[in-house]
Amino acid sequence: MVAAGLLIAVLAAGCARSPGATAPSATPGADGGVRTSRLVENPGTSDDDLAEVEDYDPWQPFNEKMFWFNHDVLDKYLVKPAATGWSKIAPEPARRSFSRLFDNLDMPRRFVNSLLQARPIGAARELARFAVNTTVGVVGLFDVASRLHIDPSNADAGQTLAMYGIGPGPFLVLPTFPPSTVRDSIGHGIDGALDPISYFLPFFANRAKSIVTAINERSLNLRLFGDVEDSVLDLYSAARNGYLQRRRVVVQRALASREREWEWAFGPQSTYMAQPSEAPVVALRDSKP
Repeated sequence: MVAAGLLIAVLAAGCARSPGATAPSATPGADGGVRTSRLVENPGTSDDDLAEVEDYDPWQPFNEKMFWFNHDVLDKYLVKPAATGWSKIAPEPARRSFSRLFDNLDMPRRFVNSLLQARPIGAARELARFAVNTTVGVVGLFDVASRLHIDPSNADAGQTLAMYGIGPGPFLVLPTFPPSTVRDSIGHGIDGALDPISYFLPFFANRAKSIVTAINERSLNLRLFGDVEDSVLDLYSAARNGYLQRRRVVVQRALASREREWEWAFGPQSTYMAQPSEAPVVALRDSKP
């Protein structure tokens, strides 16, 4: 989980900026944290109309310690060696099937959050994917649904909270967990309650399942993760900025998806929520101290 989250965050940092664009300037706040000005695309406007937001990291000293503990201790001495060994034992097709199996079991989280986000088509799509992959796809070992163009919604509780106008709060890194924010950490706990396996396994067994899943995901990205580590000068900043940018894009896409679903059902004049140009501003505004 730590390695997979770190990899996603760093890759997002690399993909979020256009080639040749200069890095955003970071200015220290009065609390010692960092607020980095950057431009983020607003789905309710044109591509050139961007809204300025900030990377809010008032707990940077604590976060950096936890980040390097996760990276230099947990990943270096536990997750990476285990993932390397697992990659030598199990062929890649088997490891990818294992990943798809647990992703299929994660359907309740995506289904419930799609409903809470007022995205009924996304929720129906999750049920259809689960039905197809559980039967034809042999309990999820094969992603037959995607071949039928039934794509996942990938909804989570942190995204849901954002769509109800709750700001992300400070950036936060906890031991054994990937980079996050206060809002997304709360959302992670809510999503954990939606995991059906957690009701059948004791706490330690369920945590072991999470570790095994993280090791499997790490084994699928060994070379890519190494390339990222070698190419990034400040891994902590890259992971932080990449994660925050990625989450903003995730919320933007969810808002746009909800708008499309309601327009399809009720026409373009539907006013079920705030206007599209206003909604992202509410959902993406960083919390202030």
